[in-house]
Amino acid sequence: IQDGSRIGCAKCYKAVNDGTFAFEGMDEAHVVFKTSCGDCPGLVLPKVDVQMLVLDSLGEHVDAVYFGTCVQKATALMNCPMNLEGVSAKIEEKFDVPVRVGTHEY
Repeated sequence: IQDGSRIGCAKCYKAVNDGTFAFEGMDEAHVVFKTSCGDCPGLVLPKVDVQMLVLDSLGEHVDAVYFGTCVQKATALMNCPMNLEGVSAKIEEKFDVPVRVGTHEY
């Protein structure tokens, strides 16, 4: 989840556009926003909160929040201190949407 696109983001976009991996079996999937974790110590919850307010003002809604494979790998392999399970639970509780971790297997 990044504010700006990175080279690796093409993998997530491909999975969404092709309806593969985490998006397999969905009739349609649209990316309505993306954000970063906010770096350490992590501001992902306030960033998602603001984004949800903006989407609400535009009449848009979110069916699910996806943490990209990059975040999954960073927390598992690269000593990223984000408590992915804890943040996911807070997002699900606060916004009443499911959180999925990992978007592709490229």
